[in-house]
Amino acid sequence: VEITAGGAARRAQGSGFVFDREGHIVTNQHVVAGASAISVIFWNGVELDAELVGTDPSTDLAVLSVDAPAGLLSPLTVADSSRVDVGDAVLAMGSPFGLEGTITSGIVSALHRQMTAPNNFTIVDTIQTDAAINHGNSGGPLLDGRGRVIGVNAQIESESGGSDGVGFAIPSNTVRSIVRQLISTGEVRHAYLGVRM
Repeated sequence: VEITAGGAARRAQGSGFVFDREGHIVTNQHVVAGASAISVIFWNGVELDAELVGTDPSTDLAVLSVDAPAGLLSPLTVADSSRVDVGDAVLAMGSPFGLEGTITSGIVSALHRQMTAPNNFTIVDTIQTDAAINHGNSGGPLLDGRGRVIGVNAQIESESGGSDGVGFAIPSNTVRSIVRQLISTGEVRHAYLGVRM
């Protein structure tokens, strides 16, 4: 799905995917941060208002809710990201530059990378891929060869500002855990030691 989030100061576009038949949509926190209105556009052009269920800036994940007909809600299967290997074929889905329904292909380039979350905490075990990821892909799924979600596309490393073949996805095991907490309580609780060296 394509996600449009607007507020007084900005307008953002990103991607997401249907998590369950209750109408929960997963995306990145940075896509919806500060938004006063959020809409979701499905594959057939149907646009629906979305409600923000909860966000977790420590993992850059967010859950939305839409009141949609059952025919629009086709949840993707979330796989076990611990079984992903370097060299596995992957597909990145999303709406780069607003071009909805775009699919790019590549491989898993590396595992156990680290990303900096919107609140400057570290997201661990991220998946690096050379599948083209650009602005607007954020929040979209990274799929394995069987069409299962192994990650949520979140960031790129680029000197040009476009896809240089180095993209990063939040692993599906993190996604599953965080999304379930957000659906259940609307928030996520993390344990931090607060120790500095």
